Amino acid sequence: MRWWLPPLAVGGIGLEVALGFLWADAPDLYAATTAGDGRAQAIALTRTGILTVGAGLIALAAAVANLLESRRATNLTHEREREGQVTERYTAAVGQLGSETLDVRLGGIYALERIAVDSAADHRTVVEVLSAFVREHTIPGRAGTLRRDRRPPTLPTPAERAASAPATGPNAVGLDTDIQAALTVLGRLPSRKLIARGDLTGAQLVGAQLVGAKLTGAELIGANLTGAILFGADLTRAEMLGAKLTGAELIEADLTGANLDRADLTSAEMSQADLAGAHLEKADLTGVEGLWTDQVAAAEGDEFTRLPAGVARPKWWPPPAVLPEDD
Repeated sequence: MRWWLPPLAVGGIGLEVALGFLWADAPDLYAATTAGDGRAQAIALTRTGILTVGAGLIALAAAVANLLESRRATNLTHEREREGQVTERYTAAVGQLGSETLDVRLGGIYALERIAVDSAADHRTVVEVLSAFVREHTIPGRAGTLRRDRRPPTLPTPAERAASAPATGPNAVGLDTDIQAALTVLGRLPSRKLIARGDLTGAQLVGAQLVGAKLTGAELIGANLTGAILFGADLTRAEMLGAKLTGAELIEADLTGANLDRADLTSAEMSQADLAGAHLEKADLTGVEGLWTDQVAAAEGDEFTRLPAGVARPKWWPPPAVLPEDD
């Protein structure tokens, strides 16, 4: 007697095979019964029951399949609606960035932040938009910066800040409110794999407030961060080639693996900054405050790296040489 049931596949051949075996094995249930009308009737009733159960199972399988398909269609509809809503929110937020009114621009910046937090798929785009906003509104000669320069002088222009603003202290001039807001958002967005912290290459960020900002892998090549407050900032693997960090506060900043090649760190404060694996080739650290020998020993330097007085040059670095004038 073959009393076994193959796995039942909802709406598939497994159910049909199982019922087929039960149908074929029905006479075996009455093998000890005397042949005659009674045995034949019992077998017929058993097979009728099998058909009834089979019909019920098939109906149940069909109902489950319909339910699953209905749920899938509903979820797909909701996902499309959500994507449509995100697209509308994104379009409105980007439009706000071009407003002449500060409050409207701020609304657009914070709306983009909410989109990036809610939608991982849109995170990268938001980072690119906010980065472009900062660059286009701080780099001299760019359209956004030129528009700001033509506005009534309620705040110094980026060029005026770079030329005359004190590096640090209570009288230091900070960024325009919306530029600072965009930087703050870039520095506090959630960390997601393979999504960079932004491309701020060449941006004029004099006096930027970036305390505790998460700027892992950020592009800050040639950026002007004079007098910036980067206390406790995460600048791991940040690209800061040729960046100007004169007077910047980098206390407890994580600069692990950061590229500070040719960076100007004159008068910067670097107490307890982590320089493990940081690249200091041709970097000018003259006058850096709070810098200790063990911090430098964990970094990579070359013959052109300039160190402040009192900080021992690691023995495994090349001997100091004169920096070429064209560099």
